[in-house]
Amino acid sequence: MMRPRVSVLAALLLLVVVLPLTDCALGQQAPLAFGVLNQQSVVLTAERWNPILHYVSAVSGVPLRLKMGRTVQETDAMMGRGEFDFVYTNHNFQTEYDALGYRVIARWGDEPIRCVIAVSADSLVQVLAELRGKRVAFPSKDAFVAYAVPAVALKKAGVRVEEVFAGNQEGALAQLKAGRVEAAAVNSRFLAQYSEREGVRFRELYISEPYPELAVVVHPRVPAGIVEKVRQALLGMKLDPRADAIRERAKWPSFETATDQDYEGVRRVYRLIGQ
Repeated sequence: MMRPRVSVLAALLLLVVVLPLTDCALGQQAPLAFGVLNQQSVVLTAERWNPILHYVSAVSGVPLRLKMGRTVQETDAMMGRGEFDFVYTNHNFQTEYDALGYRVIARWGDEPIRCVIAVSADSLVQVLAELRGKRVAFPSKDAFVAYAVPAVALKKAGVRVEEVFAGNQEGALAQLKAGRVEAAAVNSRFLAQYSEREGVRFRELYISEPYPELAVVVHPRVPAGIVEKVRQALLGMKLDPRADAIRERAKWPSFETATDQDYEGVRRVYRLIGQ
C-alpha cells in the first residue's frame, strides 16, 4: 500500500508546530534558522528534515527551525543575505559566496554522490553524443552535481543540448518520466530513491566521478560553543537508538565528520563553468 502524501497544509503545520514544542522544552530560546537546499519539493523536504531538526534540537539544547525558499534561487538568495545560521547545501562553494565565510561542520553520511545523466529504460539513446540538440532536464543552473558536473562532461564531449530547468531534482525526473525531455541530470542517490518511490525504471547514460555528499555549513556569527553542540548532535545520530526511526524514514545512515578541504573538488568544478 502506498503511503499517503502529506498535504501542503500539513507540511506547513509541521514547520510551525514541531519547533515551538522544542522551544518550550528548551526554555523559550529563539530558534536558529536551518536552511535546506531545494532538492525536493517543500512538502517532501519538511517530511524529511523536521524530525531530524527536532531530534538535534532536543539533544543539543539548541533550538533549530527549518527555513527555505520556494525555489533553489530563493534559498540561495536567503543564504547570500545571511538569513541562515546553518545550511545543508553545496552551493556555498560557488565563488560568489566565498565572502560569507560559511564553514563545513558535517556532511550527509551516505556514500559519495555522482552525477547521473539518465534516460528512460527504453530510450534509443546509447551515448552522450546522441543527446546533441535534445531536451535535457536539470534542476537549475545553480545545482552542483546535477548541473555543473554534467555541463563539464557535455562540454568535453562537444555536445550541446537544449537545457530545461525543472526547479529541483524531483522535477527533472518527473519531466523525464512524462516524456517531456530525452534525459535528466540528477545525483545518483536521488535517482535510486525516486525510481523506487515512483516505481519507474531509468537507464544510466553517464556516471561521473564521486563527490562528497552535501555539507552542513555554519555562518561565522554562530558562537563556537553552539556550533559544537549542534555538530555533536548531528554526528551522534548514527549511534543513538532514539534516532533509528528518523534515519530509516529519511533513508540515510548518518551524518559524518567533514571539513572545507573535502570540498575543493566541488569548488574546482564550479570554477570550470564560471560559478
